[in-house]
Amino acid sequence: MKNFAILKYNFKTLNKTQKIKIALLILLLVFVLFISLFSALIVSIISKTPTTNLNNLSSSFNQSSYIYSKDGNLIEKIESLEYRTLVDIDDIPDNVKNAFIAIEDHRFYKHKGLDPIGIASSIAANIKSRSLMRGGSTITQQLVRSVYLTNQKTLGRKIQEAYLSLRVEDVLDKNEILEAYLNRINLGQGAYGIEAAAQTYFSKDAVDLNIAEAALLAGIPKSPTNYSPFKSVPEEYLKDDFKVIGTREIDGKDLYMVLNDDAFKRQKIVLMRMHDLSYINDKEYERAKNYDIVSALNPRNFKNHTMSTYSTDYIKKEASRYLADFYKTTLEEGEHKLFTGGYKVYSTIDEDIQKDLEDKYENFKNFLLNRSSSGGSRMLNLSFDSVNNIVFGDEILYFAKNNILDENFNFIIPKSSYSISSHGDLKIKSLYFKELGQKIDIIDAYVLDENKILNTYDIGALKIEEGSCELKNNYLIIDGSYLKAFPDFYKIENDNLIISNKYFNFNPNPVMQPQSAMIVVNNKSGFVEGIIGGLDVRTKNAKILNRATESYRQPGSALTPFSVYLPALIDGKTLGDVYDDVPTTYDGLFWPHNYYNSFKGLMTLRLAMENSSNVIAAKVLDEIGKDKAIDVLKKFEIIKDNGDDYFINHSENKKKHDENLESLALGNMQVGITLSDLSKMYQTISNDGIYKEETAILKIEDPSGNIIIDNSNKEKRLFDEKASHLLKDVFISNKNRGNAIGAHIGSSETGAYLGQNKTNSDYFVNGFTNSHTISLWIGADSPKISLSSDKSSAIELFNRMVKNLGKGETFKEDPSYIVTRSISSKSGKLATKMSDYANASYREKFISGTEPTEQDNLFKKYLICKDSNKLATQFCPSESVLYSVRFEREKPYDAKAHYGIYPDDYMTVPKEHCDVHTREWYNEFGENEDNSSNVKSKKQAKEKVKKSTDITKKSKKK
Repeated sequence: MKNFAILKYNFKTLNKTQKIKIALLILLLVFVLFISLFSALIVSIISKTPTTNLNNLSSSFNQSSYIYSKDGNLIEKIESLEYRTLVDIDDIPDNVKNAFIAIEDHRFYKHKGLDPIGIASSIAANIKSRSLMRGGSTITQQLVRSVYLTNQKTLGRKIQEAYLSLRVEDVLDKNEILEAYLNRINLGQGAYGIEAAAQTYFSKDAVDLNIAEAALLAGIPKSPTNYSPFKSVPEEYLKDDFKVIGTREIDGKDLYMVLNDDAFKRQKIVLMRMHDLSYINDKEYERAKNYDIVSALNPRNFKNHTMSTYSTDYIKKEASRYLADFYKTTLEEGEHKLFTGGYKVYSTIDEDIQKDLEDKYENFKNFLLNRSSSGGSRMLNLSFDSVNNIVFGDEILYFAKNNILDENFNFIIPKSSYSISSHGDLKIKSLYFKELGQKIDIIDAYVLDENKILNTYDIGALKIEEGSCELKNNYLIIDGSYLKAFPDFYKIENDNLIISNKYFNFNPNPVMQPQSAMIVVNNKSGFVEGIIGGLDVRTKNAKILNRATESYRQPGSALTPFSVYLPALIDGKTLGDVYDDVPTTYDGLFWPHNYYNSFKGLMTLRLAMENSSNVIAAKVLDEIGKDKAIDVLKKFEIIKDNGDDYFINHSENKKKHDENLESLALGNMQVGITLSDLSKMYQTISNDGIYKEETAILKIEDPSGNIIIDNSNKEKRLFDEKASHLLKDVFISNKNRGNAIGAHIGSSETGAYLGQNKTNSDYFVNGFTNSHTISLWIGADSPKISLSSDKSSAIELFNRMVKNLGKGETFKEDPSYIVTRSISSKSGKLATKMSDYANASYREKFISGTEPTEQDNLFKKYLICKDSNKLATQFCPSESVLYSVRFEREKPYDAKAHYGIYPDDYMTVPKEHCDVHTREWYNEFGENEDNSSNVKSKKQAKEKVKKSTDITKKSKKK
C-alpha cells in the first residue's frame, strides 16, 4: 500500500504531456498483450486442425471405409457405387456452375478463400436484423467445412475453416475448388454432388440440366432440409394439404415425397441473381422463370446401399450415427461420410461369437421341426378362412400364394372380384389391398411347406401414378386413361385378371416364420459382441429389417421388473413385502387376469416377480404411482423429453396411449420396444445400476489416422446400487424356480427372466452371467399371430443358442450392505418352525436395516379331527386326529368381494370343535372300540361318523 501511495503521488507531480505519454504506453502494452494472447489462441486452434491432404480434394470423395472386428481383423471394405457420382469440371454446364456461384459466392473468382466484403456485408445484415441471418461463407469455406470440419457454430471452428480455406486456395486453382465443391456439396435427400442431385430429382445426368433446373439445385445448399424440392415424409406425418409426387425407399422404409414450396421460391431468387450478374440474358431469364419445374421433377427411387450381414449392417448404421453426431450434421450426411470418407471403423464384434450364433441360426428349421403344428403350422396358431387365407377375425393377414400370385409373381384376381367399365375403368374388390397413407399396398402371401412351416412373401405397393386410383366403397378403382397409357398393366386370361409384376413391389424369397433375434453384450464394456436380426443370417439379399434393433414389439412381462419392481425398490419397498394375488377390480372391470389362469394369494414381491403375477404388478404400480415408472423409462431413454420415441403419451392419443397400468405394469404397450432396448435394461441391472453404453463401435479413425470416436469406458450410473442389486438377485433366483426356470448360459451361474405379452405373440428371454448379457426374441413378424408353444420352447431355444457362451462363471458374493433372513412367504416376517413345517419359508435378502424383526404369526399348529374337519377334542380317537399347520389371514377372505373366486392358497382354520366325537359318543363307543365282540357297536359308530362327515363336507364352501 505504501509503494502504491508513492506511485500515485509521483504520477500527480507529472505534467500533462508526461501523463499522456505514460497512458499511451500502457495502452500499447495492453494492446500488445491482447494481440499476443489472441495470436496464441489462433495458433492453438490451428494446431488442432485435422491433418489434411489438399492436393486433390475430389479424389478424397472416392475413399472406401473399412470395418474391423474386435480382434482387428478386416470384416468388410465399405463400398457403394451409388455414391460414386464424380463429374469432371469440364463436363459440368456453365449454367450449373454460374447458378451456384451467383447465389453462394458471386466474388468466387476474385477472393483468396475469404471474402472480406461478404463478411462485412453479413455482419451488417446480422446487426440490422438482430439475428444470425447470414454467414458470409465462401464456396471454399463451405467445401473445407463439409470435408474436414464439423457444423458447430464456434469461434474455433470458424478460425480453422478460414485457415484451411487459405491453404486450399494456395494449393488448388479455382476450377479444382469448384469441381470439388460441386462434387461434394449436400443437395438434400441423400444426394451429394451435382450428378447425384440431378439423378435424385430429375433422373438425368448433370450435363443435361437446364437453367431452371440448375437454379433449383443451386438454391439447396443454404439449407438442404428447408430448400430441397421435396421432402421425404413417413406415412405418420402426412397431412391433407401435402402434395405427394411419389414414394421412395430408404433402408427398407417407404417414404412419401412431398413438394416443398420454399424450394421453388428460392429458385426464383437464384434466377434473379443470375440475371442481375449477367450470367443469363433477359430471354433466358423469362424462359427459366416460366419453365414448369414441378412437372420436370422425376424423382429417382433407389436404396442407399446394399446390406451384408446383420452384424456389419448394424455396425454401419451405428458408425453413421456417431459420425453424424461428431460432425453435428444429419444422419444422411454421416452415412455419406462413412461410404466415401475413408474411415476405419473398429467394431466390438467377436468373430467367434458371431459365427457360432450364425451357425446355430442356420439350423433354426431343425428346431421348428421338433415343435407341434397343431395350431396350423410349426409353433404358431393360425386361423384360416374357407379358401385357406390366414385371417385374424375378419381381417386377412396373408393370402394363400396360389390365390393371388402365379409362378412369375404376377397378381391374379378371379372374375368374381373385378369388373371393367365401358370407359375402361378397372374396379377390383378392396379385400386384396390396404391403404397406407396415399399408398395402395397389396396384402402379403404365404405358403406352408411340406414340413408345415409357415413361409411369408412380402408384397408391396402398387406402382401407379398419384390420382390414377383410389379405394372407394369397398373397391379399388383404377382410371381407364391410366390403363390406356400403360396397356401392359394387366391382361385377361381364362377370365382371370392378371396384373403384371412390373407394377408392384415384391420379394420372391420367402421369410420363415416364426422369426427370432439375439444380442450378446459384454457387461464390462457394454460392447455388442454378437447380433442376429433374423433367420436369413447369411443370405446375399438386402437385409431390410434387423429385428434385434428395429422391430418394436409388446414386451409384456419382460418390462415389468423395470417399470414396477425397480421403482418400488428405489421407493423403499423390500423383496419381502407381501401383496395379495386375488381377483381385483379397476375402473369397474375385473382386471387384470394372470397368464396362469388362477390367483395364488399372498406373495412377497420376489415371489410375485418369479410367478409374473399381473395382479400384484398392477397393485404395486398403482400404489407407488405411474410417474415413478415413467421416470425409470426416461432414464433408459424409452421415453424421451423431445417426443422422439414410440411411447404414446396421453396428449398424443387420449384413447390409446401408454400412460396406464396395462402398458406400464404389464408391458402391453401400444407400439412397444426393441430387443436392444431390453438388452440395455438387463445389462444395467447386471452391473448393479451402472449402464455401459451399448454399441458395436469401439473407435473410428478419420482418413488421417486421428481417433474421432472413442467409446471405451463410457458408463453412467442410472439407478441406486442397492435397489439394483436386489433386482439382480431376483433374476438369479428366477432361473431356478421362477418364470425362466431351466434357463442357463452354458455352465455359468445365470440370472434370467422371461417375458410374454397378453396375446402370446412374443417371447423374450433375457439372461446374464457375470461377464455377458444375452437377449433373445421369438415370434411371428405379424404380432396378430400367436405362438402355440409354451415358454419352455423359448427357454430351450435360448439354451441352445448360448450353450458355448458360458465358461463356468460365478457371481460375486453379496456386498456388505446385504443381509439374509429366513422369512414367511405369507407375512414377510421372520420364519418360524410353523412356517418351516408348512414349506412356506425361504431365504430373502434385504438392504441392511430394512430386514424384518417380528416373527410370523399367521402359521399356527392345529389338531384336526379328520372325520369332522373340526378342532379335535379329548374324545376324538387318536387315528382320527391329524397334526396340521395352517395360516390364517389377518383379515378374513371375503369371496363375494372377489367374484366368488378363492385364491390357490386359501385354507380354512376351523373355529368349532368336533361334534362327531362327543362325550356321548365316547361313553357309548369309545371304551368299547377295541372290543372285538362289540362289532355291531363299532359299525354303528363308523356310520355315525361318516354321516356327520358328509354333512360337514356339504356345508363347507370353497
